[in-house]
Amino acid sequence: MPYVPPHLRAGAAPAAAAPASSGGAAARRDGGRDSYGGSFGASAGARRSASEGFSGNGSSGYGNGYGSYGRESTGGSREGSAARGVGHPEVVWPDWKPSERVRKLLPEQIAEVRARLNVDVEITPDTEPAPAPIESFEDMCLHLSIMKDVTFHNYTTPTPIQAQALPVALSGRDLLGCAETGSGKTAAFSLPMIQHCLAQPPIRRGDGPLALVLAPTRELAQQIEKEVKAFSRSAEGFKTSIVVGGTNIYEQRSELRAGVEIVVATPGRFIDHLQQGNSSLSRVSYVVLDEADRMLDMGFEPQIREVMRSLPKKHQTLLFSATMPEEIEALAQEYLNKPVRVKVGRVSSPTANVTQNLEKITEKEKIDSLLALLVDEHSQSLDSNQPPPLTIVFVERKARCDEVTDALVEQGLKATALHGGRSQSEREAALRDFRKGTTNILVATDVASRGLDVTGVAHVINLDLPKTMEDYVHRIGRTGRAGASGRATSFYTERDVFLVAQIRRAITEAESGNTMAFATGKAARRKEREQAAAFREGRMTPLGVAQVGATTVRVDDKYKHMLSATADPKKGEGAADDAWED
Repeated sequence: MPYVPPHLRAGAAPAAAAPASSGGAAARRDGGRDSYGGSFGASAGARRSASEGFSGNGSSGYGNGYGSYGRESTGGSREGSAARGVGHPEVVWPDWKPSERVRKLLPEQIAEVRARLNVDVEITPDTEPAPAPIESFEDMCLHLSIMKDVTFHNYTTPTPIQAQALPVALSGRDLLGCAETGSGKTAAFSLPMIQHCLAQPPIRRGDGPLALVLAPTRELAQQIEKEVKAFSRSAEGFKTSIVVGGTNIYEQRSELRAGVEIVVATPGRFIDHLQQGNSSLSRVSYVVLDEADRMLDMGFEPQIREVMRSLPKKHQTLLFSATMPEEIEALAQEYLNKPVRVKVGRVSSPTANVTQNLEKITEKEKIDSLLALLVDEHSQSLDSNQPPPLTIVFVERKARCDEVTDALVEQGLKATALHGGRSQSEREAALRDFRKGTTNILVATDVASRGLDVTGVAHVINLDLPKTMEDYVHRIGRTGRAGASGRATSFYTERDVFLVAQIRRAITEAESGNTMAFATGKAARRKEREQAAAFREGRMTPLGVAQVGATTVRVDDKYKHMLSATADPKKGEGAADDAWED
């Protein structure tokens, strides 16, 4: 069947099949209520009704007249539940409750816990208060299989975003979550997502997934899939599929058609599978948009809207973003139903536990300075009999990324490159070696600045500063994660003085104990670039050249061309490449 966008489907006849009842507790996996630590009923009163105003436009879109309802197999026969004349079972909305101890908390006690966790909560007017934050996994009354895996992986205390977001998601309410990098957002939506899927009638061949997670990059999608599998390992027969570009689409098709509970995907590749009839949205009742701000930056807004418009009426949506630009506010207003807003820490501000160092040098001195710094760190680690620190070096362009990597390797350092021009297998190998410590230096474009979670990154070096404060914050956020301390070193030249002024101001404010936030999103970054250009053009005299230390590491002749910046006249000086292709 040819692909028809949702806005052209208005005249299409609605699906004739009405959802069948799930059959109550007997239809639930693992015995329903008995498998949970707390009340987990699914009475009619606990299930959402269409009259509650759920987001989405109802039964138009993939899976309703398209996908598993209308897919033709290669032999001409109909696949999926529609072939058997059976409608999709009704979604089960569990009546979750936390432990009795949590239910007895007084409003002033709840406020005290939120203040201690540095959590801000806002609710939509005329809605019920948000669930209380919960500071232990035992009090969350999670499914027994999930608790088994939580214990297995030595999770003891929820992070602040988990403490507040988990109860909101478990209660079935839409959530708009905003927290600084390394805060544990993935588990905050993964645990309730698994719990929701375990409450549903089983998946059948030809069914679409029960839950969908959309992420901007392959690397982030792989991290999410890994965490979902970690906390569903004890759930018998529970299947998760990752759907990203750069990998075998035929293997993905086989997994999707066989039926999976959860799909973690990048938007472009998932839309491809929907158009080909390999998957369906007809049973999706739990949706997560992770790093939504970056997905919009990368141009995925049409695909996101395509998916959201095509979902069934009854679904729960969680939107997580490290920043909250106006574009995210607009998306949330359109697709989230009376969401609970949870903000943890100082969003849109530099991470407080990262020591930041700015070094003014010329463009020609960058390579020598980088090599001197890394060689010195390597020597110190050898002298102290410690492994060399994990370090990420950010550069502006793909070609420069490979060249810097070669220069580091030539000096006897263990380095690997990560950028959008490498194949999927090469990117996976680079990350795997970096995580294991086989190579301790990762040279990367901004493909590594968002969502990449590698434990133990001690140092982030900006060989080339980004163009905006927002990108700078995300880069240095690769270190100092989950409460650990980190270090960031940034080399800058005359062209970077506008951004450096903002960074210095942020550092000063942080040292004074003040909170400094900044505007984020496409419009804000465009305005910032315009201001930076005006600043440079209005400068009356060139800035002086700072002196660099006497230590110099010589660069071989074949790397000499890297010492002078060359601008691509088609791109403009310093234009970043497209590191986000997927």
